[in-house]
Amino acid sequence: MAIFYRGAGINTYWYRNDPIEQGFVARDSEMTLTTTRQMLHIARSTVNSPFVSFTRSYAVAWHYAMVSSGRVPTAEDPAYVHEIEIQEPLPPGLHLLDPVKEVSQILPSPTNPGPPYQHDGLPDFLLGVVDPGRMGNFLIQYAMQPPVSEGTPRSPNLTIELETLVRALRDAEILAHGNIPATCVKNRFEVYPELLLSE
Repeated sequence: MAIFYRGAGINTYWYRNDPIEQGFVARDSEMTLTTTRQMLHIARSTVNSPFVSFTRSYAVAWHYAMVSSGRVPTAEDPAYVHEIEIQEPLPPGLHLLDPVKEVSQILPSPTNPGPPYQHDGLPDFLLGVVDPGRMGNFLIQYAMQPPVSEGTPRSPNLTIELETLVRALRDAEILAHGNIPATCVKNRFEVYPELLLSE
């Protein structure tokens, strides 16, 4: 048995459509499952996909519940964190995917002559990938070149593969392909900032 979580900000889709009653269903469950679609779902926040994202981290789900609606939850108007329990064997038609494992299978060899998936910036470049809203300045610093280089100044290399890997790790993200039945949704916790301070 494994426990997962999903945050639902005020008036977001899973706030208005209670998964305790209907389960979790992807927006376009008939769409073809590909690694590219997984990367678009994670790195570009494409919601029209065959996946439902959830996390192994209650804290990550809580964070998304707090920030996903643009409104601050309160005791009178809380956001939600759903607790999902999934056991082996999985319900029929449900597949769970670890995006880090899925994307790592398509990464090129270190000797591949094409562009690598790794960045070529300073170590703190990854802070910008983790939190572009607050640390985006790390994404636009120039990529350093050897002293003899006459290359055009540019930002470091950021591939969709790297962005997907970093964000999947940041969010302890797992993707569900197929329906997560309502019987797997065990709890809906009301959450708001003041509750955290009072614990």
